[in-house]
Amino acid sequence: MQTRPDSTKSGNRRNGRFLKRKRDEEGVASTVGTIMALLVFLTFLTLFTNTYVPIWMIDNERAHMNQAMDQFGGVKGKVDDLVVMAEVTGRTDLNMYGPVTLGANGIPVFASPTAGELIYSPYGVGNSTARLNFTYSLNGRSLALNDLSGGMLQLYAPNRYYVQQWVAYENGAIIVKQLDGQIIRGLPSLDIVKTSANSPLNVSWTQIALIGTNSTLAGTSTAGINIDMIYLDSQVYNNGNKEMPVTITFKTLYRQAWFNYLTTYLGGVNNMNTTGPTRDYDLTQNANANTVTLILYHVGNFNYNKAIMQMTINLA
Repeated sequence: MQTRPDSTKSGNRRNGRFLKRKRDEEGVASTVGTIMALLVFLTFLTLFTNTYVPIWMIDNERAHMNQAMDQFGGVKGKVDDLVVMAEVTGRTDLNMYGPVTLGANGIPVFASPTAGELIYSPYGVGNSTARLNFTYSLNGRSLALNDLSGGMLQLYAPNRYYVQQWVAYENGAIIVKQLDGQIIRGLPSLDIVKTSANSPLNVSWTQIALIGTNSTLAGTSTAGINIDMIYLDSQVYNNGNKEMPVTITFKTLYRQAWFNYLTTYLGGVNNMNTTGPTRDYDLTQNANANTVTLILYHVGNFNYNKAIMQMTINLA
């Protein structure tokens, strides 16, 4: 029987071991290459999620707050337009509509949208009221006016990347609140004029009273606000030849914003006496009761407009 030479057998064994070693090395190289590619991919993914996603979401949430400010400015403008149109035409069967975006956009796959909450609190329900007190003269008789109104429309934005903010429409003003402070951005319709150091105050005040159903919407979509003018009363009050004190007491969640605004505004009125027995006003706040009280002592004429608005909110 013919046999294979030993040299051939040993060569085959060496070739087999060589091929096996070559295949093992190629497999290891492929595995290492795959791991390196995954590490590079994960590095870029981590860089994107830890750096670019927060920056992107900060821009989204900041843009939403700017949009909310514009939309609340639109609500204030529509209410003011309804008041003016009612004064001009005498009609109160007028209404308007405005949108408010509840939440900020997200980033597909990487970050969900940031939801917001829109709250409508008519006066008598929430913590927003304005009480007006004064005594005036009519046909020789002394009459007292004690009027309560108020109400608030508020958007709460619990931003995750940008600062949390509250935007509110209250007593004809737009207020912005953050955890580190609050400020009135859209001014109420309060006007005080004093022509000389010894003259009385001429005061004009338009009070916006919000009525309707207490309601809340939350989410990331757009809410629609229907604004209906219900009633407008415009009166000029005086106390004959005597000056009369007028007291306005605000109960509000934005006490510091109202106090700071009134302090700045009153300090800028010309010829105003701020101290002593002849002072023209007192301005105080009560942190426990969340109230700000303004007393105007020497009022000659008081132009008081009260507009009653009904707001309803629903998903657009």
